[in-house]
Amino acid sequence: MLQDNVCSTNCRLFINEQIDLNIAITHTLNWQPLIGANAVDKSLIATIISELASNIIKYASPGYIELRSYEWPGTVEIEVLATDTGPGIDNVEQAMQENFSSSGTLGLGLSGVKRIADTFEIHSNLGHGTCVFARKNIKVDIKLQVLSSTKAFYSSTSERLLEFRNATLSKASPLINFEIGNRTRAYPGYRVSGDQVLAIPLEQGYLLSIVDATGHGPEAHKMALLLLNGLKKIASSNLSSLMTKLDQLAKGTIGAAMGLAFFDATKQIVTYAGIGNTNLIVFNDKKWRGVSRDGILGQRLPSYNEQSTHFNPGDMAIMFTDGLSESLIKKEALKLRFLDANTIAHRLVDLLGKTHDDASCIVIKWNR
Repeated sequence: MLQDNVCSTNCRLFINEQIDLNIAITHTLNWQPLIGANAVDKSLIATIISELASNIIKYASPGYIELRSYEWPGTVEIEVLATDTGPGIDNVEQAMQENFSSSGTLGLGLSGVKRIADTFEIHSNLGHGTCVFARKNIKVDIKLQVLSSTKAFYSSTSERLLEFRNATLSKASPLINFEIGNRTRAYPGYRVSGDQVLAIPLEQGYLLSIVDATGHGPEAHKMALLLLNGLKKIASSNLSSLMTKLDQLAKGTIGAAMGLAFFDATKQIVTYAGIGNTNLIVFNDKKWRGVSRDGILGQRLPSYNEQSTHFNPGDMAIMFTDGLSESLIKKEALKLRFLDANTIAHRLVDLLGKTHDDASCIVIKWNR
């Protein structure tokens, strides 16, 4: 159940080496939402961070630890999300055993994190990375507590887990040196976003999609997930066919803008088709821009032509919605292009996201 006006704080920590782990723990112990918590609870949250960050460093660097708090007088719920683009876990069941732990940690491993957390879930794809979700409620001294001035929607554990399962990990193909990162941010004041992205590996490359559902909040979020879940079932490199089928799926709904791009590693080209306020910029020798046709998927699908340009090793492309300024994207992306794809995506949305709209982007780099 969504609750409005819940105090909330969030931060994102880059994890690549031991010093990053040390910084993450120090930051966590001094994090505003934990002011007023007792030493034991602070230590338990720090232990979750330590174990998840240590796994990233040892097996899958680089990665990220994302922290979010939901705060009420005397109570704080801490949410931890750890993501990486490593090789994935071959045997998750074995990794969850009590005696299985990465060296150099407190020795608790993933099983220890699960034991500490009130809610725990892990997903891992071989060759694509691992994502771990943990949530824990703690009590804080109300006399010492400092509630965040930032407000957010609070979603229940079941709703948050559903969002977690539908989230796309940053992916790097073991056969094609594509690196993919993404970031979505809800309209300020909403917990969920009508902007959503998806990356699907195909035999010759990657199919990328970005959706901007009509409106904001839970209904727009459901609309975006409807389209992306439908796309997963019919994914192919035939963008015209995909767009027609998705338009049929969206009939009778609030509709959405949508962009599809297939990055063909064999032919070294990218093909794009878009409806509504979605955009694609390819940073090759031409800085090519894909053009979306006016329309709304499910309500008004115009005729359109697929557009193509070359996409070679060393090139980068960014798909984004109108929650970001196209002119600023072009300028800022050039400054960031030597960073990893996930960092680029987060920087662009955090720096350029409009305050009156959902915002999202997905970044793909073909590393040499």
